[in-house]
Amino acid sequence: MGYWKFTNAEALAAWEKTRADEAQMRKEAAELTSMLGGKPVFKSDLTRSTFYGVNFDAAPYLAKELWTVPTGNTGYASWPKARPPKGMKEEHAAVKKLWGEHYPKTKVSNDEFFKAIGLDWGMLFLCGITYFRQCDAIYVQTGATPKPDFGAVEIVGSEFDKARREYSDAKA
Repeated sequence: MGYWKFTNAEALAAWEKTRADEAQMRKEAAELTSMLGGKPVFKSDLTRSTFYGVNFDAAPYLAKELWTVPTGNTGYASWPKARPPKGMKEEHAAVKKLWGEHYPKTKVSNDEFFKAIGLDWGMLFLCGITYFRQCDAIYVQTGATPKPDFGAVEIVGSEFDKARREYSDAKA
């Protein structure tokens, strides 16, 4: 496992773009779910973050028959059913229209960020990665080695751990 620090402008700009996209997507999702009377549910993996569905505070918007059944596997999220329930064609069309018009348009991808720090997501899938930004540096822990000429400075684990503690303390 290696520890890396990035302070170059390209890496920091890619970080900021990814975070700005995430904030915009969350704002768009909050607007949609507030119209529906619920809370947004998001899904994230190594390469992206996405809006997944709505978790209703109480009864689902219009009728529960129009929505998929929330389960623990879906983070208790629902979305409009693909086909209208019997006798609810108009209501289903209205829900699908609202969903389609207000579904978050902003996409959040980590690909640009990983490219900016000289890492390939395919290798990260195998090696794993932990990363965060603390002050004007991005700290990375991974079994992969960044490509040369991407501004990576190899650091010791104690420096990484210290930065992670400072990051955690700042969030608290």
